[in-house]
Amino acid sequence: GGSEAVIYRVNPPDAESGVRVGDDEYRGFPASGAGIDNGDPALRIAFFALLWNQPVDTPIHLYARDSLGNEGSGALEYRVFEKEFRKSQIHLDDRFLARVVPPILQNSPELKVDDPTDMLASYLTINRELRRLNDATIADLAKQTAPKILWHGPFKQLINTAVEAGFADQRTYVYNGKDVDHQVHLGFDLASVAAAPVHAANSGRVVHAGWLGIYGNCVIIDHGMGLQSLYAHLSSISVKVGDMVEANGLLGHTGSTGLAGGDHLHFTMLLGGHAVTPIDWWSPQWVQARVLRKITEAGGTPP
Repeated sequence: GGSEAVIYRVNPPDAESGVRVGDDEYRGFPASGAGIDNGDPALRIAFFALLWNQPVDTPIHLYARDSLGNEGSGALEYRVFEKEFRKSQIHLDDRFLARVVPPILQNSPELKVDDPTDMLASYLTINRELRRLNDATIADLAKQTAPKILWHGPFKQLINTAVEAGFADQRTYVYNGKDVDHQVHLGFDLASVAAAPVHAANSGRVVHAGWLGIYGNCVIIDHGMGLQSLYAHLSSISVKVGDMVEANGLLGHTGSTGLAGGDHLHFTMLLGGHAVTPIDWWSPQWVQARVLRKITEAGGTPP
């Protein structure tokens, strides 16, 4: 679930290029969008990730493609560190199902269930199929990313919150003592008081503000060059699509919409439409060493 950045040159300068991690491609952008204005049109920067479910030996390399589909590749030096993910259980009961299933079905006409009155079967369809549809929507929103860095410095965790669930927790869902489903929690659940104000983790442009299936009321901010942040289960939304927001700008308030067991914020970082751990982006040391240092050494002025 970790992220990285690489600065490289590609020739010809108009070739499509980036980083391929297994079967996933992360597009490279002109380095001028990262504050590197040295007049070199061949210089590019790409942010990429090794996802939580990709093996540690997944191949990672640079690629470049011309308009005829001819492709070249370049090697990267890198090290991968294994990560153990926590296992947890989510206990379902009829009261919870009766609270969350009807509003999700009402607000998600794209999802078809056999019998809306069968709460458990509908919940499992939501947890599996609607989750998949929501992932596809998030992937489409990633295409709207700006070709320049919109953020400044490390991202900020919602203040005064307790972590109730972490990134890539392996969740087993239990109903009446039986395991009924298994999903992976791709974000952090952050809780404080009910209806707590939710602030932008960094500056950027709002690309989604509204209902998003399992996430309920949700805001997604584009920070440029494929990097986005997601804020879910909100009780209210204070921004609209197209708004430019600054770090700490008010986005809305925490809630329990979507598949939330209680009032909290589900927060995650997205890279190329894929969930990555926010821990990297929250760390001033990581942001400096893995991103800003590289921009400076390439002759740029970090954002």
